[in-house]
Amino acid sequence: MIQMNEACRSVRFSSCAYGALLAVVIVLLCAGCGKKSAPRAPELAIPEPINDLRGAAGKKGISLGWTRPKQYVDGKSLDDLAGFVLFRKGTPADCPTCQVPFRERIVMNVEDQDKFIKKTKYAFQDRELEANTVYRYRVFSRLFDGSLSQPSNEVIVEWKP
Repeated sequence: MIQMNEACRSVRFSSCAYGALLAVVIVLLCAGCGKKSAPRAPELAIPEPINDLRGAAGKKGISLGWTRPKQYVDGKSLDDLAGFVLFRKGTPADCPTCQVPFRERIVMNVEDQDKFIKKTKYAFQDRELEANTVYRYRVFSRLFDGSLSQPSNEVIVEWKP
């Protein structure tokens, strides 16, 4: 009989050890992975495209302007805007069907991420122009991770100094 009690004690001890281990595992699983919300698809984590790009020819060049986007495509508030990338293409006025690609014209950084009041309107004046050329512009919003929004509306301005 004594041998059986010792065997029962060792079995009970093993059961307690397994029970304690199971309790630790459950606590760790309940702690979670630190996820704060449901995951977002990458295509929803880009800024809304700019839809109010405007341009006009002036005495010194072509003036462009647009409004800062305020939210991502999925409607959440935009908080990591790093800048804008402006693209243009120029075609001779006498050849409107010539195939010319858009090229990066300038990268503009946004430097008010930590400020309470953020700049809402942006502008650029293009002065590197050729006479009798039709210019087309698009602007993209850029995030800190380098991702870009969809292109803005396209603006067409003819430069005749």
